[in-house]
Amino acid sequence: MDKIYDKYYYKIYYWAIKKTKNKEDAEDLTNNVFLAIFEYLNKNINIEKIDNLIWKIAYNLWCTKAKKYIKEKNNVALEEDYQIGYKTDMIDKIIYKEIINNLDVIGLTSKEKVSFEMYYINDLSIKEISKELNTKEANIKFYLYSARNKIKERYYE
Repeated sequence: MDKIYDKYYYKIYYWAIKKTKNKEDAEDLTNNVFLAIFEYLNKNINIEKIDNLIWKIAYNLWCTKAKKYIKEKNNVALEEDYQIGYKTDMIDKIIYKEIINNLDVIGLTSKEKVSFEMYYINDLSIKEISKELNTKEANIKFYLYSARNKIKERYYE
């Protein structure tokens, strides 16, 4: 277990800093990841790739932390049986709902804004949006892609 800690500590810690953008939260997340790893290893389950297990645990703990933070910050109502797992799109939806009020400031085109709102706020599929807007699905995908990039540029400045 010491080998695992020595090999992965700094990798997980720097990953956690990128995710949390905060030293204290990164330390907490890193410690929680190692606690979960060691608890799992104590179960004596055969593990084929320890690397996969470690990053799966780290990612899942990060998603849980992000969900809890957003819920507390904005009092967002989420279903109690909501499971994040590897569904990053669900986390994206929560985050994008948080910033929806700033879409005008971000500089989205009208098509990007409408597509974005229909997808992330109204939970319509790309196919449903394309029918509603009478345009190709590829166009909707492009509008969403472009909107997400503009949002990322704005919030990662």
